[in-house]
Amino acid sequence: MKKTFILFIIVCIPYISFCQNKQNKYYKPYRFSVSGLTKFPIGETNSYGFDMGIGIMGELIYTLDQKAKYEISLEAGFMSTLSYSENSNDIKYLIPAGINIHYYFIDEAFSPFIGIGYGIENFDNKNKYVLKPTIGISYEKIKVFARYGIISEYNSIEIGISYSFKERPCGCFPTNK
Repeated sequence: MKKTFILFIIVCIPYISFCQNKQNKYYKPYRFSVSGLTKFPIGETNSYGFDMGIGIMGELIYTLDQKAKYEISLEAGFMSTLSYSENSNDIKYLIPAGINIHYYFIDEAFSPFIGIGYGIENFDNKNKYVLKPTIGISYEKIKVFARYGIISEYNSIEIGISYSFKERPCGCFPTNK
């Protein structure tokens, strides 16, 4: 039931907002960004399986309304993880994917934002579901963010910087009636 509800939201929200957004010929709600990020486990790293991770993410972003305060995005990436235990210096790979919703406080080039994400991480051929509350700031095409990954067995902190190939649209454009 929960998965059906999430799928319903994913399918309906972009359609409804697209119907609203097509009224404005200046408004381009889609954009793509690339992020570099690092991941640090919190607490015992033995339960997590690594001490630190570094990677890249690609993100397809859709702005939900003409005021440009809400965004929904799909992201996927690739991370290398490093373990500094005495037994091994293994490099393993983590493959994260997820969906995010962000709220921007100000409809300007500079804006702080908060968000929430839900995703899956494949590490060592095991899938883990993760909830990621997010905070950050956005300025034109650059976004700096921090996320707290909540998984049932352990938690993590992700810090990253993102470059978008197009500026975040603002709601200051005139609308056609």
